[in-house]
Amino acid sequence: LSSMRSSPYYKVFEDDASQWEDKLNRIRELFDLWCEIQRRWVYLEGIFLGSADIKHQLPMEFSRFKTIDNDFVSLMRAVAKKPLVLDVIAMKDLASTLARLDDLL
Repeated sequence: LSSMRSSPYYKVFEDDASQWEDKLNRIRELFDLWCEIQRRWVYLEGIFLGSADIKHQLPMEFSRFKTIDNDFVSLMRAVAKKPLVLDVIAMKDLASTLARLDDLL
């Protein structure tokens, strides 16, 4: 998009280009956060759900992770129902849910 700005024809499409730039930036920000959350979730899932001993040794932490796990899996199911990325970023409370999961993990 930055190279398009130097074009003499950019003014005609400036509003559309600006909207797309905003959408693409939002997608990048959300997916960066999403990937970080997923990376940590996968790591912790292996620890907490991969061993029955952990449940007994760390019951409070297991319970806390189970709540996070339920929220994350619910979000992934909701996302799976929306095949278009623009529909995903328009989901109600997506950013706040990701931010909350980030804080909890």
